Amino acid sequence: IDIWTSNSVESLGFTGAADIAGSLDSLSERLAKGALLVVRDGPNGCWVSRAGEHQHVPGFKVQAVDSNGAGDAHCGVFLAGLAAGLDAPEAARRANAAAALAVTRWGPATSPGKPEVDAMLAEG
Repeated sequence: IDIWTSNSVESLGFTGAADIAGSLDSLSERLAKGALLVVRDGPNGCWVSRAGEHQHVPGFKVQAVDSNGAGDAHCGVFLAGLAAGLDAPEAARRANAAAALAVTRWGPATSPGKPEVDAMLAEG
């Protein structure tokens, strides 16, 4: 595969690593050379890695009410960002904003639209 995306629990469970950095290293060894890896770390944001270079992309502080659908929102907005020409860290920042907005709502169908994500990013 060219892109791996998971949450930290899945990544740690799959690789048996003790921490996210270790799981990224293990995944890099198992996947195609140059694969793009994204591991979500809840409110801490996510980690983006390619070719052994790991970068943390911070999350956004919000009052969470339901995490259902946050991973789906993150994945969708991340891929949309890449498709729009953003580099992986910037796409991940947008995805972190979308996931943060998603957890402020009840239920699984909570992914925000582009205007909401843009507004959150503008607020910082």
